[in-house]
Amino acid sequence: MEDFPIQVRTSEDLGRYIVAARDLSPGDVVISERPLVFGPKAMPDPEASMPCVGCYKPVFTDIGERCSKCGWPVCSGNCPGLTDPRHHGVECDILSVRPECVLDNMSDYYRHDALLPLRCLLLQKTDPEKWKKLLEMQSHMESRTPGTQAYDEADEFIVEYLMNNFISKLEGDLKKYTPEASSELLHRICGIMDTNALEIRLQEGAELLALYANTCLIEHSCLPNTKHTFLQSPKDRNDLYTITVKVVIPIAKDEHIATMYSHALWGTQARRQHLKDTKYFSCKCQRCSDPTELGTYLSAMKCLGEEKTPCDGIHLPEDPLNEETDWACSKCSVKISNSQVNMIISQMGDEVDNVLMMGGNAIMLENLLCRLSMFLHPNHYHLYSIKHSLIQLYGRQPALSSVEILDRKIKMCKELIAITKILDPGNARLSLYSSVLQHELHSALVMKSKKANPDGTPKSLEEIKPLLIQAKAAIEDAISCLKDDDEETSGQKLSVVIEESKKDLEKYCKEKNIVL
Repeated sequence: MEDFPIQVRTSEDLGRYIVAARDLSPGDVVISERPLVFGPKAMPDPEASMPCVGCYKPVFTDIGERCSKCGWPVCSGNCPGLTDPRHHGVECDILSVRPECVLDNMSDYYRHDALLPLRCLLLQKTDPEKWKKLLEMQSHMESRTPGTQAYDEADEFIVEYLMNNFISKLEGDLKKYTPEASSELLHRICGIMDTNALEIRLQEGAELLALYANTCLIEHSCLPNTKHTFLQSPKDRNDLYTITVKVVIPIAKDEHIATMYSHALWGTQARRQHLKDTKYFSCKCQRCSDPTELGTYLSAMKCLGEEKTPCDGIHLPEDPLNEETDWACSKCSVKISNSQVNMIISQMGDEVDNVLMMGGNAIMLENLLCRLSMFLHPNHYHLYSIKHSLIQLYGRQPALSSVEILDRKIKMCKELIAITKILDPGNARLSLYSSVLQHELHSALVMKSKKANPDGTPKSLEEIKPLLIQAKAAIEDAISCLKDDDEETSGQKLSVVIEESKKDLEKYCKEKNIVL
């Protein structure tokens, strides 16, 4: 096709990668394809609930029904996925060689994370063309040698589990399903999965991993120019989990098409380490190469100066692409080692995680914010995380709804929105964060418009209108951020809340006879 939007190219450094075949605009679709194969991940608490092997709805582990043939937990014996070859239909024959059921230690006995590798292996028989495409994917086996964490975990939890319990017991007709079956091949499949699989969050709460033949060629950047979504409610059942990759910021002809494999709100060191550990490469993108992270200072620390000589400078890595780099102050001669920075940031991260996991109240979060702010740049990602939580507490109860607190909330919202827009200008990764921030900004502005003046007199329409103009812009931005998240449960729920807030704003404006 002459107007095809992308081209596949090859280089020694990147292997196969994708570039724009012509200038592309936001909204342009560059890839839309069905998955080669998909399978469930284990639930966060597998002793309490497990995904049904036919449709992936969470089922209660101890009282749920079982597949009448293989004994694995299911939502119902009539679940259509139990006979569907894309779901449980074929693997059931293999899993049936161990027909006995158990009620104790079920998460060890029914390892849902082993089902996708098994389904990959079964493609040899069920769809040789897909099997061929699967084997073309990068596995990084040269980095997954015996003794590495990736190899040893795959060996214990997937390879030995499948070989010992099922594959080694196959006899007669069942052997036809796996013409090739060995520990080495399963390890390769595990490598392909870890390198290429994409996560799909389902509306019922479970998660899947899926492999896509073309999407896997899209390279990583910490400033992605595409966003992908998954079709969960198709008209044609064969389109289930079809991925659509859309452009989110303009891409010039020959520019690389990029997505993001790590978290956009992690600092450079954390992102690069994650990518090195899980994807076996060191990112050198525009954001990683910039000590200031595009001017956001998301990883920057405050300089405390030398003894008796305080300093208000900031510490940044001299060479962010060097894991052993020193961190130098912008104003004085003080330097600190990378290992010191990592230790401090790691300890602070644990503190933040602990408070957030405990469902920290506003006082706990404010105290932590005050303490960490002595050492970190105001935009540091640990402080971003605390502020994002605080913003959602301010204004929720009378004690946290004073004008001073609402002003603090408005200021925080605007600061975090500015950071988020720089890090993710196309809402590829942070659409939910952005939407929440815009919605909370709107909420604080509306609440402030209803507050009396310091002298106790009600606000005039001239004082209210500028606040409501800002609130209207914020709520419209909040809706716009979610335009590609209608298949995501969290996106759907947030959209309902925001649309309700928009109606309330319109009603309030009508009551006050204000035209925005």
